[in-house]
Amino acid sequence: MEQSSLINLQLVQSQVVNRQVTLCPVLSTSTVINAPTLKPGVPEEDEVDLELYKLPGTIQRQRDDKLCRHNSNGCCVHCSPLEPWDEGYLKEHNIKHLSFHSYLRKITSGKFISLDELSCKIKPGCAEHPPWPRGICSKCQPGAVTLNRQPYRHVDNVLFERAALVERLLAYWRATGHQRLGFLYGHYERHPDVPLGIRARVSAIYEPPQESGRDFITLSPDPHSQLLDELALRLGLRRVGWIFTDLLPDDLAAGTVRQVRGVDTHFLSAQECITAGHYQNQHPNVCRHASSGHFGSKFVTVCVTGDSQKQVHLEGYQVSGQCQALVRDGILLPTKDAPELGYIRDCSPQHYVPDVYYKH
Repeated sequence: MEQSSLINLQLVQSQVVNRQVTLCPVLSTSTVINAPTLKPGVPEEDEVDLELYKLPGTIQRQRDDKLCRHNSNGCCVHCSPLEPWDEGYLKEHNIKHLSFHSYLRKITSGKFISLDELSCKIKPGCAEHPPWPRGICSKCQPGAVTLNRQPYRHVDNVLFERAALVERLLAYWRATGHQRLGFLYGHYERHPDVPLGIRARVSAIYEPPQESGRDFITLSPDPHSQLLDELALRLGLRRVGWIFTDLLPDDLAAGTVRQVRGVDTHFLSAQECITAGHYQNQHPNVCRHASSGHFGSKFVTVCVTGDSQKQVHLEGYQVSGQCQALVRDGILLPTKDAPELGYIRDCSPQHYVPDVYYKH
């Protein structure tokens, strides 16, 4: 089964609902880019990234018999190749976000760039005043954050190799009525339906030790975590994402489930966004254009829930780089009774928090 697209998240206020699944993890011109090499000590980029860097990226078009007035060897504005970020092409093919490599081509256009991840922490080492909370200045103070929709995404599609992978995960819920969580193992590859796109191909789902109920999942320490990663490496696999269920039966005889997520409620709760951001921070994306050697993440989130037809449905997500930064710096907190709303931590003598704004 294949999920059509992934959605980048922007935390906005919406209708309040009372039910949520609480997740409590154990925290432990388009040309080939002549990009700089990686810094010493930074792992090599993924194979799919190295492959995409070598591609021209342009979208080829055939000669239009109605509009083109030249022979088969000519070219005009009606059949010339398009840039991978062409808005008309993306809208025509219902592509909501640029792929990350299309975004890189758009902002570089042959120029050198340096990508920096958002930081919400005070810059250390300022000698002009005592440390916070006794002093702060414009040089070390982090800037205010305005939440914006991210125009690109690192992964454009999630593909499960066999339907049986998800069926085994659902078997636990069908037998107990309790929710279930698993980690996705597979690899990244080119996605043919999005210009310079990347797809996460899932070959296995590992269900770690966990306790769960109708409305919660709590992970337990996994003594086999290191052995699992070594085994996956020998098989040519890596951890590419995580999956969890949020299912409530509607009609047992018909096998239908309730729709508890949607545009009128929420797609991911604040706690789930925080958990996704935590996992994305644990699996950073190696990027030669980043000053630190890492930028964003390819780690995906898949939610198994009910759709508008009351059938079991899979939705794929990634949280934005802004959300990753808010989670990494301990600023974004979940709310208790409104799962779709996030709470910004108050500034304290122990923790400086910059202003965070959002647009509705």
